Amino acid sequence: MDPETLRQIRGAKDLLEDAIEAAAVAVGDAHRKMTRRPYALLARIEPIAAPVRAIEEVHLKITDSVYFSIRLGNRLVGVVAGFALDRIDDVARRK
Repeated sequence: MDPETLRQIRGAKDLLEDAIEAAAVAVGDAHRKMTRRPYALLARIEPIAAPVRAIEEVHLKITDSVYFSIRLGNRLVGVVAGFALDRIDDVARRK
């Protein structure tokens, strides 16, 4: 493969990886903000405040775990794609 083409593919891979990371962080932050609103209202009701806070914490942990998994998967795919591009580059240099 032409070195310039390979460089462009690597750049596109890096840009896509960065875009997915930024989107996952932004959406995760928005999700957290939206999640907190109804729980804040419910927590004002004194008899149910403690369970509401506990449920909110569980909800937020699950939310954080989902977005962490997306980000981790994104990094893993980026590493595998980088490895594949390295192998393609090795084969192209031997020719």
